[in-house]
Amino acid sequence: MSEEQQAEGVARGRAIIAWVVAPLVCITFFPTILLLLIGMAPSIVAYIVDKRPRKVTARSIGYLNFAGCLPYALKLWTGQNTISGVLELVFEPSALMIMYSSAAVGWMLNFIIVPIMSAFLAVQHEAKNRSISSRQEDLIKEWGSEVKGQYTQEELPAQQPQQPAEGAAQGEVFDAEASESEAEDEPEEESATS
Repeated sequence: MSEEQQAEGVARGRAIIAWVVAPLVCITFFPTILLLLIGMAPSIVAYIVDKRPRKVTARSIGYLNFAGCLPYALKLWTGQNTISGVLELVFEPSALMIMYSSAAVGWMLNFIIVPIMSAFLAVQHEAKNRSISSRQEDLIKEWGSEVKGQYTQEELPAQQPQQPAEGAAQGEVFDAEASESEAEDEPEEESATS
């Protein structure tokens, strides 16, 4: 059995377990899941709206939103862990305000931190470019312009011989190394025959 088939089998097994376990967890912890669905509505919306591949915005909002919902989930577990207990918590104005405010803090961090980090990275990139340029100038002073790939007309390296016209007409590819080795072999053969 190949590794691909094994990986496919493992993925299929995990999917089966998820489809069996997820409904059991939903039934067992239904009040908690209901509380999290209501409290984490901003995170769900952010996940749908976020088009980036890694869902960075949705993740930052979701983590803070979950932190705002967690105290009320603990309160639900220690108190009346029923649907009526969830409704009591949800209809308490301060509970929803705290849950949704924590999501709002996530949105604010996303809007504030992204431009700050962009500016910081731009400044860091510019400083690195200056450092590389100064290092490159030092290398050019020490080793000459060949380091940078700049040549004057006198310093140009010898060019490879041009492809012969007869070989080009027949569509053959000219190999300079092979022709040099053939040229070296020919005098040896002539001296051996004489």
